[in-house]
Formats: sequence, C-alpha cells, structure tokens
Amino acid sequence: MNIFIRTSIAPYRIDLYNALHREGFRMCFYRRVATDQAFNPDWIESLCCFRPDYLDGVDLGGPNRKFCRGIFRRIREEKPDVVIVPEFQLVLFQVLLARLFSRKKFRVISMCDDSLDMIVGGRDFSRLHRWLRGWAPRLVDDIITVTPQVRDWYRARFGKGLWMPIIRDEKKMRESLEDALPVSQACVERYGLAGHRVLLFVGRLVSIKNVDILLDAFGKCGVEDAVLVIVGEGPEMESLQKQALYMGDRVIFTGRLEGRELYAWYNIAGVLALLSNLEPFGAVVNEALLGGADVWVSGRAGAACLVDEKNGKVTDIEDRDALPGELESLLMASEPVPIRVGLRPDKMSFSFDNKCKELIEGLK
Repeated sequence: MNIFIRTSIAPYRIDLYNALHREGFRMCFYRRVATDQAFNPDWIESLCCFRPDYLDGVDLGGPNRKFCRGIFRRIREEKPDVVIVPEFQLVLFQVLLARLFSRKKFRVISMCDDSLDMIVGGRDFSRLHRWLRGWAPRLVDDIITVTPQVRDWYRARFGKGLWMPIIRDEKKMRESLEDALPVSQACVERYGLAGHRVLLFVGRLVSIKNVDILLDAFGKCGVEDAVLVIVGEGPEMESLQKQALYMGDRVIFTGRLEGRELYAWYNIAGVLALLSNLEPFGAVVNEALLGGADVWVSGRAGAACLVDEKNGKVTDIEDRDALPGELESLLMASEPVPIRVGLRPDKMSFSFDNKCKELIEGLK
C-alpha cells in the first residue's frame, strides 16, 4: 500500500482522497480538524470511504510545523512505492530522511497548491516559501499542481509536474445538488427570488477576497432585478453590511453555510463571483460550475483554469473601472430564477474521472 499524507481532511478534496484510497493509498493526516477551518469533523469523516490515520506528533508552532511521530513506522509497515506529501512542510523532510535510510527507494511526490500568480507575481505566503520553492523540488520525484500553468512552470525549471485541479466528482456532487433542491426552493420563496438574477459569493469575509470591490461593482452594474447573496463569515462582515445598507434587500448575508444549505445556493445562482487578490485555487468555482452557474473569477485565482468563454469570465482585478460592465454583461446573460428550481446542466469542460486517471498514470 502506498501512503498519502496531508495536514487535515479538506471537504473539497474528499473525492480525490477516496479515489487515492481505492488505488491503494493509506490516508494519513496531521490532525482531525484544520487550525484555520471550522468544518464539522464528524460530517467530513462521514464522506470518507476510508478510516483516516491520524498522525500524532509534536506541534512546533504553525499549521505546517508539526513533527509527526510514526512516519518511519508506517513506511516500514507499508513498504510503499509512492509517498505523497504536502509541499515545503516539515513532513516532506521527514519522509525524505526516511527514504535515505530505507531499503526500499520509494518515490516521493509533493503537492503544490499555489497559483501561477503566487509564483511569478511575488505574492507567496512567505519569503521562506519562495526560498524553498527554488531547491526543494530537486529533492522530490514529481510535483502535483492544481493548475496547468503551474505544472508547465515546474516542468520548464525542474522537468517535473503533474496536474490535478481541486474539483469534485461530478456524479456525487450532482447527487448532492439534487438532494439540496428542496432547500433551494425554500430559499427562493423565503427571499422572493423568483424572477430575479442572482449573483453569489461564497467564502471567508476577509480583505483578500475583495468582497467590498464586489459590492461596489454590483451597486454600479445597473441590473435592477439582480440580488447579491453573500455566504460566509469573517472579520469584514460588519463593514460589508454597512457598505451594503443603501442597497437594502438586494444584498443578502446568510452567514457561513455548509452541506445542503450551501449547495442549495449553487442551484439558484446565475453567476458566482470570486475576485480575490490571493487565491491558491478556489474550490467554489468548480462547485458553482457543477451547479450550472457561470463564474466571474479573478485571474489571480488558480481556479481561473476552469473558466473559459463558454462558462464565465476571467477578470483583471486591477481594472476596477471595467468591473461593473463585466458584471452587468454576465448577469444579463444569466437566466432569472424560475418559480420552481430544478437541476441545471453542469458547465465543467472536463470530468473528475478523466483527471484522476491521468494523475494515477503519472504516479506510476
């Protein structure tokens, strides 16, 4: 059995975790709950087709600085051909050390969640992260990236690079969307959305998400029957609510949602907006496309690789004057919410299964 190691179980990557487990990977995680997330761990584990193997260890400060006990033991037990590890984290060097002293020379594959903008635009998480990117890739056998542009960047410099975007299994996600239809219908009736065009934001209400810029563009776009729904919570909530006061009931703040309550809005929205300054990927883009919405996304987000002229628009967040016009065009092209909400065709241009097959072939 091979080994997969990650900080915690991210719900937007559950389908990938399950697929890797079915391919013979032992799924190991630093901790049950991520320090910067508020997902219900029981709900997350209920989505797994495996029993997570939680690594005990010594926390040295910060989400990526944990010395995990048991790495050597698990490698001895499984005798893996492949070990997948997070990029530029302490466990990567533990695994490399284990390989150095192991009789079995397994392949070490690193995962890189960065967007191309982070790499070439100087918007890394830290100087240390940027420094490590210059030499750590030389120590691993390959790198799994979330965008084709980052894959090409690594291939050009290090001769390594696979591409697996952060996407859901469309069959399972579509089942979840269908299951959420009664909640969608209740939302339409509660907020009187029938006949309106709905713009949706999903994410933490923090400055890098540029929700204030989204509100400004929405107020200026001139689509009178449009409603903006903001799903999320965070330190910017109060200031954003004050900014939206003059628009009255055209702006709805739902607070943080997950599961059926969140998926319900993907069935309703005509357009999803993600205008972040810094966004390694943005899993909500794939989820909204699977729900049948178009996407208006910042070119700085990794998930911009999922958007083309058929399913949305990639925007330059620096060109503020152009934003209201872009949004108006997208909203006017979207369909108003019907009286009875139904499941719409998805707008992804490729499938989860095909990308998984490509990844598994690349790991061999």
